[in-house]
Amino acid sequence: MKKLTTVSFIFLFAALVVACNKTAAPITTTTPSSILLFPTSQGDSWIYQDSVFDASQNLINSFVDSMYIRNTTTINNGIVFTGLNDSLGWFGSKGFIALNSNNQNVFGLDSLNAASPYVFFATANADGTLIGTNQDFTDPTCIKQDQLYGFATAYNVAGYQCLKNVSLVKDCHGNITYTNVVYIAPGVGVVRIENYILVPGTTNYTLYRNYSQTLTKAILK
Repeated sequence: MKKLTTVSFIFLFAALVVACNKTAAPITTTTPSSILLFPTSQGDSWIYQDSVFDASQNLINSFVDSMYIRNTTTINNGIVFTGLNDSLGWFGSKGFIALNSNNQNVFGLDSLNAASPYVFFATANADGTLIGTNQDFTDPTCIKQDQLYGFATAYNVAGYQCLKNVSLVKDCHGNITYTNVVYIAPGVGVVRIENYILVPGTTNYTLYRNYSQTLTKAILK
């Protein structure tokens, strides 16, 4: 199984600030330019353990997922993107990734045919900082809001000191219907992704963890 959707990561390029994790003291909002937030060198690769759960949090599928940098680039909106292959995981086999010039934000592109990039991750200097928002007009009678938040407290995830972003999709009544949580370790890349969706058949907007992708090994050049 791969990612369910990237809708909740599609945000405007506005207000780019933020991101961290929880456990240690707050870490600096500035990532040193020599330590890339998301490495993109040819030969870089990552191995993940992916898991799929049911609404009762029973594990229903688990598999190894490999991601590597593809030998291809593209330019979109003036940004140079590097290709990724994550055929079993979140990014898919045709995705692209890019860093902004100050190494504080990660942009994603779903494919060469994608109309525009999205903000996949951004650093922050305070917990709960709103990075960006976008409207979803899939249902014109109840327009959804996609919101991306960053945090400035360090988390230890799978042995890495990580930064954290949380994306929320809210319906027109303010109910959260979809959530993604992303952890990135500077110099390593994506350490963990968690996806939460509504419990089927419920009316109280209860979400459960549907999918996770956790780094087990990074091979960086």
